Amino acid sequence: MMALDLHVVRSLVEEAIDLNRLRRGHQRQQRIAERKVPDYAPLLLGHTENTIGNSKDNRSYKLGDHVLCGGYHVPELENYPHVHLARQVIDPEAMLYEALWELLSWARTPSDAQLSVRPNLVCILPTCFGMKYHLNDEGAAWFSERITIDQALDTDLDDIQNLGDIPLVLEHLQYFKENLPDGVEIECPLAVGPLTLADCILGESIWISFYENPEKLHRLIEHITDAIIRLLALYKQVIGESIGTLRTGPLYLSSGGVKVSNDSMVMLSPEMFGDFIRPANCKLYKAFCGGYHHSCGYYPDHLDVLCQTQDLTVINFGQPELWDMPDAVNRIFQSGKFYYGGWQRLPGEPIEEYLRRGVELCGPQRNRAILFAKGPGPWPDPVQTMDLWYYLQDTVYPP
Repeated sequence: MMALDLHVVRSLVEEAIDLNRLRRGHQRQQRIAERKVPDYAPLLLGHTENTIGNSKDNRSYKLGDHVLCGGYHVPELENYPHVHLARQVIDPEAMLYEALWELLSWARTPSDAQLSVRPNLVCILPTCFGMKYHLNDEGAAWFSERITIDQALDTDLDDIQNLGDIPLVLEHLQYFKENLPDGVEIECPLAVGPLTLADCILGESIWISFYENPEKLHRLIEHITDAIIRLLALYKQVIGESIGTLRTGPLYLSSGGVKVSNDSMVMLSPEMFGDFIRPANCKLYKAFCGGYHHSCGYYPDHLDVLCQTQDLTVINFGQPELWDMPDAVNRIFQSGKFYYGGWQRLPGEPIEEYLRRGVELCGPQRNRAILFAKGPGPWPDPVQTMDLWYYLQDTVYPP
């Protein structure tokens, strides 16, 4: 197998970066987060390769809620070797190598996307509580054995930087910091919320615990929240990110420093989510001056709870095609928050009509959303897409 050459992909990214374009996109995204009016609503374009070669080179798991469309492909991608997640977890150089390949399309594509890479080490967090993870060649991480609530509560968080495999995360963060090209930032590898981690720790027994042991489950969720706060503050200190800002994929959030993913949320009623989980999420958002919520699925009643959540800044839908997007984005904006994410392009929909719908989502002040393209192509050259995006904003909502 060919040796990985970090210099190759680093050089390609450096050649592609336009610092002026990054600054412009940064300013537009910041104005959205501050509920100010930008010159143009930002649009984030790129291209995400789902797989390379055989299944063990599947890298689609990395980008999660940032799977971009409408950008330039990266033909060099298939000319170089790639490694699965198990190798990357133990080798910071391999992790950065693969992360920069993921980023190259974003860097080459003229849009408002920012450039941040994440050491894909979310599986490390449960090791703080004594859990052991497994990795397969396809990049999946799983925990074959669960622990009890009492075992998790017995974890002493005072020396959290040395618990489990946290030293490995710190090693990756330091390596990334020392080897990133100018213009590329680091995303903290901590995006799970208290419910997701509690679900990982307890497995299916968590759903019984909501009824049979609610007091102790409340304590567990509180304990997990404290662990997240301590770890995220530590990670931010290592990479030099402020408490109240967040880099995640192509998004720069200037009004909140924590990302909370809650895919298990739909397993709870809105009332139970509000009782058990929202207080923990609020504690996170308050500790980091605001934050980001992601969940897949369709949860219109839960959205009411999210919109009423103090200090939450931005909401992301993993499956926007399930939603009435104009209504959902308006509800989010009226609650004092904004929407970040995709809006689905319909099969055969002309690009002008698709972008016009996006412009309308952003609203007359151009500040309701930070959007990225999503759905089936074909896509025009991204320069043409961006020109049409600006033209439609000036036409639909003249400045």
